[in-house]
Amino acid sequence: MLTARTPPAAWSFAIRDLGSRLRALPSVTLAPPDDMLLRAVLVKLFADRQIAVEESLVSYVLTRIERSFAAARKVVQQLDAEAMRRKRALTRALAAEILRERGGFDGRAGIRASRP
Repeated sequence: MLTARTPPAAWSFAIRDLGSRLRALPSVTLAPPDDMLLRAVLVKLFADRQIAVEESLVSYVLTRIERSFAAARKVVQQLDAEAMRRKRALTRALAAEILRERGGFDGRAGIRASRP
């Protein structure tokens, strides 16, 4: 198995035989996770931290993050840390409050460090 950001057909090879063999390999592209998968990942990430979350929180976060596993991990970690810092249960209202204060999510970086 080979992994790369581009398929072998887009590569250039100094050895023609190697290029021919690699271009003949089947190629698969991984798409970003859909809503159903990302929802399940968020629930699992919260559960891994022993945080029981309501569906409203998951839906709220889901519509506001980048469609990647890295972004999901980062935002769960940051919401958990902020809820613990404030000594409050993690709810949709708290998540909205945190996002309002911080200016929203910032792609893979998660929640913005401060208002832009």
